[in-house]
Amino acid sequence: MQGMVALTQDDNPFNPGTGTRPPVLAGREEEESVITSTLARIAGPRDKDSGLLQAAPRTPIKLVGPRGAGKTTLLLHAENEAERREIHVVHCTSLEDNQGSDAFESLIELMLGDYEIGGDFSARLGLENYAEIKASAHVEKRNTYTRVLKGLLAKKRVLFLLDEAVHYDKGLLAMLLRENQKLLGKGLPLAMIIAGTPGLDSFLSGVKATFINRSHQIYIHQLSDEAVREALGMPFVNKGCQITDDALELMASWTDNYPYFIQIAGKAVWDAMIDAKRTDVDKSLAQAAEPAMQKMRDIYYKSLYLDLDKAELLGYANHMVGIIENAKQPLVIEQVRSQLEQAAGIDAKSSRVACEQMQDWNLLWIAENDDVVPAIPSFFSYFKKRYAKAG
Repeated sequence: MQGMVALTQDDNPFNPGTGTRPPVLAGREEEESVITSTLARIAGPRDKDSGLLQAAPRTPIKLVGPRGAGKTTLLLHAENEAERREIHVVHCTSLEDNQGSDAFESLIELMLGDYEIGGDFSARLGLENYAEIKASAHVEKRNTYTRVLKGLLAKKRVLFLLDEAVHYDKGLLAMLLRENQKLLGKGLPLAMIIAGTPGLDSFLSGVKATFINRSHQIYIHQLSDEAVREALGMPFVNKGCQITDDALELMASWTDNYPYFIQIAGKAVWDAMIDAKRTDVDKSLAQAAEPAMQKMRDIYYKSLYLDLDKAELLGYANHMVGIIENAKQPLVIEQVRSQLEQAAGIDAKSSRVACEQMQDWNLLWIAENDDVVPAIPSFFSYFKKRYAKAG
């Protein structure tokens, strides 16, 4: 394209990896809308005397999806939207004692954020000195937590992002959820998004916070065909490049409509385009990029397979692949568990646990119509080949 600034590998808009925002967030408009409206509500007007919102805050959001489906991308959207509205963000990625660090103390420090930097933050929050907070942490955690959060809410609107919640300390998470819900129920400007892999549902059943069952529940998995084409094509167009429809169709066929694979497909084709010193993509150029894309996809498949191996699930996974592929019609989870019990010679409890773990490790997914489907269909071929080779 004449007159266009030369593009390089560094201009590649596609960025596969954890915690990165895709260049085009396609197919998640409904989820984005729920998040945006939740934050807009707590950014609304407050009563001057009580500090309560004039319109009640919305219910917490529970966000569930397999690895690579885009949960972190939606959390980044929430964080950016909150910061734009001057909402204080408490972004947790861990709530468990680790390497001598007390999880509760870390949570308090995370909540306070910039209030710890310079000035008398304790006075701003209406609290005594921070040494007292630390000293009381082991004695009356709940009271301390509530005092800190109330202090924050008196000055700020607050969003909690609880990412990878299945790895949290259950007792600490239960306290956080219960106390937050009390303040949210009173009408204070507070919002929560609780995110995790499919094991989150089972994990939260062991946390005594029953209101979570009445939260706004979002389950994300594959994107629509239209969204896949948009997510693949628009980054090229936005960089001034041209891409043909048949090239897009070929690229889309590599992805299983899976957000992570969209990024590695786009990256492979962009790299091939730059190597060819072109600013356009046709089907032949996309075909030239396919081996690189398949290599990156196989690396990901290998990690999934090894995760199943580490969790001692390979035998169960082999049965599961056969159960799903050989079913004459789609099965619901109860039927799948029953067949796994027979195939593996295990009891109902073991079958339930195995199915939950396999769902958490991206082998299977329960669709909106309750059918059990492959989480990533093309992974089944890799799994069968490697499992057979292992003997």
